[in-house]
Amino acid sequence: MKIFIFFLSFLALACGVCRASSCELSKSSFSHTYSFENGKVLNYEKPRFWKDLARGPKDWSDFMKDSFTRENAPWLAGIAGSTLLLIKYDREIYEETRRFGKRMNISTEDKTKTFIKLNGVSLFRGPTDLGSAMYFLGDGWISIGLFGSFKLYGLAKDDWRASSTANQLMEGLLVTGFTTQILKWSTGRQMPKTSSGDSTGRWHPFATDYLSKRRWYDAFPSGHLATGMMCVTVLTENYPEKKYIKPVGYSLLALLSFQMVNNGVHWVSDYPLGLAVGYGIGKSVASRHVVEKGEKEARSVSFYPYLAGDTAGGALVYRF
Repeated sequence: MKIFIFFLSFLALACGVCRASSCELSKSSFSHTYSFENGKVLNYEKPRFWKDLARGPKDWSDFMKDSFTRENAPWLAGIAGSTLLLIKYDREIYEETRRFGKRMNISTEDKTKTFIKLNGVSLFRGPTDLGSAMYFLGDGWISIGLFGSFKLYGLAKDDWRASSTANQLMEGLLVTGFTTQILKWSTGRQMPKTSSGDSTGRWHPFATDYLSKRRWYDAFPSGHLATGMMCVTVLTENYPEKKYIKPVGYSLLALLSFQMVNNGVHWVSDYPLGLAVGYGIGKSVASRHVVEKGEKEARSVSFYPYLAGDTAGGALVYRF
């Protein structure tokens, strides 16, 4: 029953986001075009799930190239600077967060429970209390739930924007997971709950036993936060007229951020890079599927020949 309610809530959310808005929609057999009051135009080709998913490697490559351009140098410096500054205060922030959590009666342990199991393998773990619900906000199942909801709505209503958004969410989930796992293995930082003394987590780059002892090495950066930010960014890019997506999405990410420190899974310094990865991948994935045509055509004078019955001539056209 809880699983049914879980997916039903996502379907209701998708319907609310996809429902008619202030933009103007024009359809053809090749594309669906959305025009907005500010001049922005989003154009969607017919979505094809496997074709879109196959673009993952190219989108990952674009994300990497865009991340290290000269224009993004200030952002890279900001990410590095904020991470180093937060590392200095990680232990203090961690201990104070847990004290606040106890005062608010928010569990400091992960109390997610297995609801679906196959041959002894857990397929779906869901929350059982407030703390685990906050932690679950960054779980991959959130992306899967959003994917299924937007895909069902898109197919039922022949809404190419909703269906394309669904494909982007699934592709983004795979690309984000791949990226964060590489970074986690490369840095090998301990979680707070597995660290000892006053340390802020030892670093074990490229640990050979990473897969068998992940909790010892996979704190940096936060994959949950990267996944959550990717979802918010994809939704924002595809539904710019829905102004509530950002405040609601960022508020949920704030709750997730608090709980991941509270339950000892992450240090707060794991967050700047996680947020940046999620945002960058979300932008990259969305840009592959959305064509912006909001710029006005420049003024010009053009000459066109024409034929009308037995008459031939020319036409002078002035664009303004």
